[in-house]
Parts: sequence; structure tokens; C-alpha cells
Amino acid sequence: MAIEFRQLTIHFDPTRGIRQRESQTVTFNSTVQKAEAMLKGFRLRYNNGDHHVLEEEVDLDITRISGNAVTVAADFLLRDSSGNIDDPFSGYVQAVVVADTAANPQT
Repeated sequence: MAIEFRQLTIHFDPTRGIRQRESQTVTFNSTVQKAEAMLKGFRLRYNNGDHHVLEEEVDLDITRISGNAVTVAADFLLRDSSGNIDDPFSGYVQAVVVADTAANPQT
């Protein structure tokens, strides 16, 4: 058993009308037995001016572990005080994936 770490950044293009969800896969040196994703940082911004913020959301989920690959999905939302998701927003999410890997690397 070994503990390994990988960092990733998921970028979100300017979007309106929906909660965004994007994924990225990181690769480890050995078979992953268990993994968790932790938030390292994020940037949320409106792309069309200043707004009063009603809701911000950044959420990370491990969506797949396959061999030595781990896929992380991020939910991303910025909603103003109108209650609608009618203004374009963008940014990024940085995460650290911590994995419990097998002792012998895959060949």
C-alpha cells in the first residue's frame, strides 16, 4: 500500500442557464484501490459585470476508478440575486486527488 497525490485543474468556459459539470482524469503509478478528491482552490466570476451573489457551488466527486486512473467531476454554479442562472459565469476548480495504491506499479 502507498499513498499518492495528483493535482488537477478543471476549466469552465463562460456559460449561462445551467449548473456546469466537467471532469478530468489523473493517472497514478499503481492500481488505485481507493481515492478521494479535495478542493485546493477555485475561481468563479461573472462575465458580464457586477452582480449580487445568491449562490455559489463548487463540488467534487470521484466518478470512476479504473486501474491506475481516477476521474474527478466538478459541479460549478454561480447564481445572482434574481434566482435565475441567466448571466454567463466561468472559472476553474483546482483539486488534489489522494489515492491508496497497490504496492507494485503496473507494467
